[in-house]
Amino acid sequence: SILAHERAEVHSVAHNSSGSMILTGSDDRTVKLWDSRSGTKLSSLEGAVKAVMCVRFSHDGSMLLGASGDFAVRVWSLQTKRVLHTLTGHTGKIYTAGFMPDSQGLFSSGYDRYLKMWDLNKGLVSKTMLCTSSCNDAAVSRDGTIITTVHLDSTIRFWDARQCEFAHELSGVHTQPITSVMFNPAYENQIVTNARDDTICIVDVRKYDVVQTLRSPQYKNGVNWNRAAVSPDGSYVAAGGSDGTIYVWDVGTGQVAKTLSGSHKSAV
Repeated sequence: SILAHERAEVHSVAHNSSGSMILTGSDDRTVKLWDSRSGTKLSSLEGAVKAVMCVRFSHDGSMLLGASGDFAVRVWSLQTKRVLHTLTGHTGKIYTAGFMPDSQGLFSSGYDRYLKMWDLNKGLVSKTMLCTSSCNDAAVSRDGTIITTVHLDSTIRFWDARQCEFAHELSGVHTQPITSVMFNPAYENQIVTNARDDTICIVDVRKYDVVQTLRSPQYKNGVNWNRAAVSPDGSYVAAGGSDGTIYVWDVGTGQVAKTLSGSHKSAV
């Protein structure tokens, strides 16, 4: 294990495409880069004025971002560790951001209920779309055509990323605020959502239909930044609980295959 940020909560963790490096973002306003094999800190990136809520690597491996409570997204060069862009325009905390698959743009959203698209060649916003509700997380499809956002009002919203316009709204999947969304790496037409109703849902984005719901009597989603993760082959889904335990579900059986406890003393 790595003590990444002493005396400060870690809000976001991300790995690069090869898994050789890890990013962490924290309440201490820093983004830290780690060697995942040795646990060695490679760099500490500063600039954020408030807590860093989300970190991501670009798909081409050349950049990384940190989205912050200071209403800005900062983009750093992985090679030089220098800030390439400070993207401002949100009027509330930014909870989520991510690079587009071509690494030429990114999206961001958060408390101000807006989804923004950014052109990284110009360093400017290219489109702003109203989401109606505070956005806790967002994800882009592998081909870059769909952005999915999940919200405080328990709704999943789909956006046409090429036309930069609203496409569909899906309610009734969860009964409480949705805290995370990601596209299934093994099945490009599926997303996986996690919510405060203590369920994880696998949704078909073509039919807008729930394929599977994962739950456990012991599992409690205790925080609005709780994230679920899917294994590369789509066989397992993991999520941290309010008691510090990590739960791993076998998608094939729908049952908890393993619990990992003892490493965390508070909500994961």
